[in-house]
Amino acid sequence: MSIAGGGDDALMRRATEAKRAAAGRLRAYPNVIGVGVGLKEVGGVRTDQVAIRVYVERKLPRSRLADAEVLPDEIDGVPIDVIEARFEVHGGPDPTDEHRLRHNPMVGGISVGNEVLGGSGTLGGSVFDNRTRQDLMLSNWHVLCGSLTCAVGEPVIQPGTGGGDTGTPADIVGRLHRSVLADEVDAAVAVLSGHRFLRRDLLNLGPFAGASDPVLGAQVRKSGRTTGVTDGVITDVSAEIDVIGYPQGTLTFQNQIVIENGDPSAPGDSGSLWVDGSNRVVGLNFAGSPGRAVANPIAAVIDALDIDLQHGITMQHFLAATGPLLH
Repeated sequence: MSIAGGGDDALMRRATEAKRAAAGRLRAYPNVIGVGVGLKEVGGVRTDQVAIRVYVERKLPRSRLADAEVLPDEIDGVPIDVIEARFEVHGGPDPTDEHRLRHNPMVGGISVGNEVLGGSGTLGGSVFDNRTRQDLMLSNWHVLCGSLTCAVGEPVIQPGTGGGDTGTPADIVGRLHRSVLADEVDAAVAVLSGHRFLRRDLLNLGPFAGASDPVLGAQVRKSGRTTGVTDGVITDVSAEIDVIGYPQGTLTFQNQIVIENGDPSAPGDSGSLWVDGSNRVVGLNFAGSPGRAVANPIAAVIDALDIDLQHGITMQHFLAATGPLLH
């Protein structure tokens, strides 16, 4: 793991090891919903100091805590930063404009949904199946599946139906192909139905260029169904957090990316791709708290879904190549 601007990688490794060793003990404190490694805040201002971040549902004054409930100031020389947050899946949308309309051809960053489930999330972008090399639509499990009984082949529509989006059964653009809900990943892909092409662009951000690991302190951007294009700073690259809002209840995710800056994500932005300054994908947006977005590391998504971000053939290119042979 690295720090933007050429920070001390040895310090990052030491902080990550300290967090890993102490995570169980820290999680046992009352009110704690997560731990991570990231940038320390002082008086509400983000610094470049690396700290073990302890997320709590509510920060309480020292006078209201028993001695056994007070978190330590540091662990193995790494300072502890206590941050108030309440993470939930960003699946239920609020209306916006361009990103929630019907698009033909489609691009990443627009409204999409499971026609059976209802609602809307974000179509992250075009990816490729490692097994067949065909192009797929990438989003979250809770956007394209969303049910413990969802089945391969369920219809995916663009736009979705949540928050005033106008999707109907006539807007089917794909079928659920593969989905994973695990301790690092909330992700799914759909195979295109052939009704519309999917361009390898993100709405108002242009084409993305492969994948990259998240870097602490790096500036990133996303294009999402609800808040459109937003930017933020990666403030945690090793977050173990509880996320509410799933059919099963609260789930715990490991090694997540936390991004901060104003309101980088809102309900309906689930499925957005976070990209760095070179438009390389670092994470798949899926949850958040006021002022914070949470993303699965893209490497974990790629492994879980057996996909590739660059190598394959799009439906458009396949038809262009084979069309003349069919006449």
